[in-house]
Amino acid sequence: MFRRLCLSMLAVAALTASTSTGLLAATEIVVMADEAKLVSVGGEISTVVVGNPAIADATVQGQNVFIHGRSYGSTNLIVLDKEGSQIANLGITVMQGGNSNLTVFRAGGKYSYVCEPQCQVALQIGDKQDFFDAVNDETTKKIGLATGLTK
Repeated sequence: MFRRLCLSMLAVAALTASTSTGLLAATEIVVMADEAKLVSVGGEISTVVVGNPAIADATVQGQNVFIHGRSYGSTNLIVLDKEGSQIANLGITVMQGGNSNLTVFRAGGKYSYVCEPQCQVALQIGDKQDFFDAVNDETTKKIGLATGLTK
C-alpha cells in the first residue's frame, strides 16, 4: 500500500512538473556560438528579455524561443506572458567550439578553423588581430559582391 501511494505521488509530481510553466524557472541552456537551440516554454509569450545580447539573442515563434549563440559567455533570458508574469527564467551559457573546431596556437597568435572534412577559417574572438582583420575584410567583400552592395 505504501509503495503504491509513493508511486502515485511520484506520478502526480512528474505530471505536474511536465505541465507547469515553473518547470523552466531555473533551467540552464547550453548553446554553441554561431548556433541556435529551440526551447518550448509552454505559454503565450509576450516579452523576452536577454541579459546580455552580445552573448545570446532570442527569436519567438508561438510558444517556442529560438536561442542564438552569439559569443561565448553566460547570460540569462526571461520570458513573460501578456500579464507580465514570468513564464521562464533561463540561464544561457554560450560555448565556443564544437566537434569540428580546431584552434591553432602559433608564434604567440591564436587561429580558429572548422575542419569537416577540410579545414576552413572560422573567426573567433581572440584570434590574432591581423589574421582576424584580413579574413574579415575578405569575407565582407565577398558578401558585398554576392548581395550587390559592392561593385
